[in-house]
Amino acid sequence: MLKRLHADTRGYTVADAVTGLVLLALTIVSLYQVMIPSFALWRNSDERIARQQDVRLAIDRMARALHESNAAFGFLRAYNCAGPSQNENCSAIGFVTARDNNCSGLFQYVPGTGSPNWQAAIYVWWDTASGELRQHCAVGTTPGPTLPAGLIPFTVIGRQLSRVSFTLCNPCSPPLASTNPVAVALAFEEQATTASRPTYRYQTKFYNQTVFLPMNR
Repeated sequence: MLKRLHADTRGYTVADAVTGLVLLALTIVSLYQVMIPSFALWRNSDERIARQQDVRLAIDRMARALHESNAAFGFLRAYNCAGPSQNENCSAIGFVTARDNNCSGLFQYVPGTGSPNWQAAIYVWWDTASGELRQHCAVGTTPGPTLPAGLIPFTVIGRQLSRVSFTLCNPCSPPLASTNPVAVALAFEEQATTASRPTYRYQTKFYNQTVFLPMNR
């Protein structure tokens, strides 16, 4: 009886300790395998929302000016087009605006007619080196046949863009390039700043497309 009691009070053996450590390690590894994909999913969702908001902001900054513009020949032009058709997959556009005060003031009308009194040309282009979408207001002009060089000063209206496409379209559902356009189809792809995790399909590029119809004729 004394020998049995003595054996029962010896504590854990080395085998017991090793078994416990192995079970603990397996538990930690299992939790790690569950938590990492969950973290990647949360990170992806957060990045998706941020990137989509950035793209929407870039589109929103152009929305009013494009709606107020005119799609007639000489008032709306596309530049640096990659084709295959004319006015398709272009990296820059120019269009007229009737707003004064450097393209951000009041909408001006021709007295007694109610027709827009065009004040300036707005140029929007994608700078491939910086990934920025830039905008310049050229007061007192209409869009020229070629994109002017040295458009300064400019306003950055989008960042981290990996692809920008402007298509002057008619019809526009789906957008088909035309030399007699009725609208502008915009397609933006934005590159996320963080690296991808291919194992968990972490998304790094976000795409947005919309069509704007100039309302003034």
